[in-house]
Amino acid sequence: MGVPHFEGDILTQIPADANTVIDQLSQQIGTLNKQIAILNSQLAAAMKLIPQDVLDSLDKENHAED
Repeated sequence: MGVPHFEGDILTQIPADANTVIDQLSQQIGTLNKQIAILNSQLAAAMKLIPQDVLDSLDKENHAED
């Protein structure tokens, strides 16, 4: 993987295969997208458990601070 590497005062570049880096980043993006989907689902489910009057009171507090 191409990573900046400091050697004394000289900045050198460690060579990397661009295709390998692209593949690794693609896998990481795929994993992050899955995690985001799971978190969004969990958040939606949790929001349904909060009584509406509590949400309304929080909304009023947020508008009072504006």
